[in-house]
Amino acid sequence: MPGLGPILRVGQWNIERGLNFDLIRAALADPGEFLQMTKTADRISPHQEEVIESQLATLQGVDVLVLNEVDWGMKRTEYRDVARELAAALHMNYAYGVEFVEVDPLFDLDTEQIHLTDAQQDQRLQQDLKVDRQRYHGLHGTAILSRYPIEHARILRLPVCYDWYGKEYKAISKLEQGKRWSAHKLFRERVERELRQGGRMALIADVSVPDLPTGRATIVATHLENKCPPGCRRRQMQALLADVRSDNNPVVIAGDLNTTSRDNTSTSVRNEIMTRVTDYKFWAGQAVSHFHPLGVFQYTLVPVRYFHGYNDPTAFHLPILWDNREQPLFKSMEKFRFADDHGFDFRGEPGRTLPSRRRTLADSNQRGGKGFTPTYAFARTYGGLVGQFKLDWIFVKPFIDNPRNTEQSFRFAPHFPITMRELNDSVEDRISDHPPMTVDLPLTEPTKLAR
Repeated sequence: MPGLGPILRVGQWNIERGLNFDLIRAALADPGEFLQMTKTADRISPHQEEVIESQLATLQGVDVLVLNEVDWGMKRTEYRDVARELAAALHMNYAYGVEFVEVDPLFDLDTEQIHLTDAQQDQRLQQDLKVDRQRYHGLHGTAILSRYPIEHARILRLPVCYDWYGKEYKAISKLEQGKRWSAHKLFRERVERELRQGGRMALIADVSVPDLPTGRATIVATHLENKCPPGCRRRQMQALLADVRSDNNPVVIAGDLNTTSRDNTSTSVRNEIMTRVTDYKFWAGQAVSHFHPLGVFQYTLVPVRYFHGYNDPTAFHLPILWDNREQPLFKSMEKFRFADDHGFDFRGEPGRTLPSRRRTLADSNQRGGKGFTPTYAFARTYGGLVGQFKLDWIFVKPFIDNPRNTEQSFRFAPHFPITMRELNDSVEDRISDHPPMTVDLPLTEPTKLAR
């Protein structure tokens, strides 16, 4: 962007385990190949194609990339070391932190047997569930990729808000009243469970950036819990902030914070099935009729207060009357001060956003007509009326001590965030269930901006 001078462009993307690896790699590293892979004139208008090409060009300039939900050695992603392969394609350095080890005896470890009464379906199921134990690692986590050297990286384990083994196993025992005998019961159980060991964490890396006064920036990649009340996500963020409080570098915190204002984010049957079997369309046909499309959000259709904070977890919170239980997390971040008295940028200057919008965090996270541009959506949103959420965030600590004072420095302050929904939706089933995001951070004091 003219007037910004040299920048550090930061990207964030929950890549849904890396299921659509070739599309993800092409979007990040080879725009020409990506456009060939997604060229469908009947689905994409000339205007949409122009937007997608612009977003691809922006992705090519990413200097630091935070990735959530990254597999290593899982059958569902062809046993890839997803972070390593993407880093190689982008000629970047990388750090990877393990969040969970998948230990599902049926789907991951292949130590539990199940058979269907239909012999043909049973044969197909056994092939889909078979695991190559020589290639299986069962790891799932978060990665930081960087064009700059990574000097140091560490993992911070966050407070436990959900027991992904004990509670999931208990759910199975309640569900399992006898032998599983059909495909629909098998996948109904799958939607209910994810057996794994581990827990939510933050991957914290010092990245060498010579143009900054400290010579480096601190990149924090995190993924907060979804199966818990908003208050526990806030405690996880508070633990993270306490850990980095003494950091004197400019800081970027990016990741999927699961800010749904609820205890969990429901996912589509298609996505859940796709993570586990080879031919998800076949098995979806066996299961989908057992899930009513309105069931996951029927209780959100009526309350007016739901629309108060729709797509805006930072909106005003008043218990019962104007309930927005995620807002305290953002208030905590706004009030937080590092040991050097600097804080996160909440200014939302309209001249530093595209399209121009003045409101909280608008210059680090793209806003829409109502709230923020969503980063997660159900398969059916009824025209955007329901089923959309702003889950993914980028927060920046530049050289300011007042989060909203527009008279302070804009060096390393966030500029021109983009949420790339058009790019992500350029294929029928979406590349990921979350779109990529970017923000530009000037390494020197920006001059007058020309748009």
